[in-house]
Amino acid sequence: MKPTARLPWLLVPAAITWAWLATRQQQRADRPWTFLVSDVVPGLVLIAAGLTIWSRRPQNRCWWLLVAAGFAWYVGDFLQSTNDDVVLGAFAFGGWYGLFVGWAVLAFPNGRLQHRHDRVLVVTLFALLAGRSVSRLFLHVPPDVAGYGVQNRFLPITDDRWWRMVEGVFARAYVAAMVGVLMSVAHRWIRSSRPGRRMLSAALFAATALAAAVAYEYATGWNAELPGATGLRIFYVVWWAYAAMAFALAVGLLRVRRTRSAVVDLVAELGHDAPPARLGDALARALGDASLTLLPWSAAAGRYVDDRARPVELPVDQPNRAVTRIERRGEPIAALVHDIALREDPGLINAVVAAVRLTIDNEQLQAEIETQLAEVAASRARIVAAGDAERRRIERDLHDGAQQRLVTIALALRLAETRLDGDASPGVRGVLSQAVKDLSEAIVELRDLARGIHPAILSESGLCAALESLVGRSPLPVRLDIVLPDEPPSAIAAAAYFAVSEALTNVVKHANADDVTVRVIANDAVIRIEVTDDGDGGADTHAGSGLRGVADRVASVGGTLRLHSPAASGTRVEVELPCVSP
Repeated sequence: MKPTARLPWLLVPAAITWAWLATRQQQRADRPWTFLVSDVVPGLVLIAAGLTIWSRRPQNRCWWLLVAAGFAWYVGDFLQSTNDDVVLGAFAFGGWYGLFVGWAVLAFPNGRLQHRHDRVLVVTLFALLAGRSVSRLFLHVPPDVAGYGVQNRFLPITDDRWWRMVEGVFARAYVAAMVGVLMSVAHRWIRSSRPGRRMLSAALFAATALAAAVAYEYATGWNAELPGATGLRIFYVVWWAYAAMAFALAVGLLRVRRTRSAVVDLVAELGHDAPPARLGDALARALGDASLTLLPWSAAAGRYVDDRARPVELPVDQPNRAVTRIERRGEPIAALVHDIALREDPGLINAVVAAVRLTIDNEQLQAEIETQLAEVAASRARIVAAGDAERRRIERDLHDGAQQRLVTIALALRLAETRLDGDASPGVRGVLSQAVKDLSEAIVELRDLARGIHPAILSESGLCAALESLVGRSPLPVRLDIVLPDEPPSAIAAAAYFAVSEALTNVVKHANADDVTVRVIANDAVIRIEVTDDGDGGADTHAGSGLRGVADRVASVGGTLRLHSPAASGTRVEVELPCVSP
């Protein structure tokens, strides 16, 4: 601990010594124990409350105001001293603790005077006490042994009426100032959020008791007995009211710590799925501050914005409101506008900042992931579209180019065969006949290859005709059930066609099936495809490239593929495709 941090604790022995000296002065006047306890304990309570606040909030000015009030408390006790100078000083400067206590109450909870009327009240208390001190120094005429007034010590004054007038004005004005302190606390309590009220409730109660006690004291006389309480003087109640006021301030600052658990619960509740749009409401609910506002930073606008992305200005010098800026590596990310009472617990603010930073980090990370996924999906869709376009070009080139030339050559050979003379060698006729046969088979194979690359019927006649053609060419009997009111986009139609084609190819090659069914039904903006067989089962999308490629193609257009293929129980391929292109 730094020496400067240990310094306030050195006030403890000083306070005890100061209180002991004051008590000794009162013991010389044969004061009863009730008086001694009521005189000594409130001053120590003031100092203890100030040190308690210092231990929790060293930067809060309320602590030294209460400590100063505690030391000023015992000044009036030295009226019983045998030294005339000490007596005069105690008489003139006793009661200044009221200024420090009132100042601390008005500056509570952050230690600073926030309102103009609070500053006016502090200046008023100072002026009243200073005026009374000057009056007691220069206008008071002390009585002699016989009770008659003698001359003032500093001025040639023997009439104390001016001093009595000042005392009367002070009494009324001091009561009004204390009532003003009470009204200020009540006003702040009404306008505060739940954390602010939690801090101010004890202070409001104590301020009410103090104002009432001070008013009753000056109305009845400081030495009057309380009704129904023999021997209990009103000034006892006033003294303990000052002590209760200090105790209430210390308790109020400590009570805000309970809000930390609410923020911790909030962080746990938000987790990794924190809803950024509702984060401000969640914080307001956890902190009990309905007026709390979360303003994210817009890099595009270069300003803080509201929930509708409209630029807003942060409040400046607004009473009872505070702004906490949240940054990451020196760059602003958000700002919190909240009740100023929340600043009295730095740990609470740190927890709130951590919750906001975690949420915004998650939001940004989620946005980056979603952007990357969108880019991947768009890139995959472009690749598939480019592949389909290339398939159509190859199919067209094969159909219009190589296939037509082969057909032309086959026709020419057949024409040559018919024009041979009757005495032509049988060997030549056999060669020509075999060439024509081979060319016909090559044309069929080339046509099948072109259809596999991209079926022309899909582009020319649509998905229904293409599926009917596909089922019609299958070597196995296949039942086709198709309900397709409208033709889907080309990318969706191609994905559906190749999914059915690959499923039927696997059935023919591997399933040993006798019964195959293909169902294609469009409803609710979704095309559902189901290919089932009664074969051996055991298919796996990871075992080969066929179904895996189909799954990738289906995913590229926003669809899904599911495979159910238990061993010896047949196979069911389910595909869902949107009716519109992504």
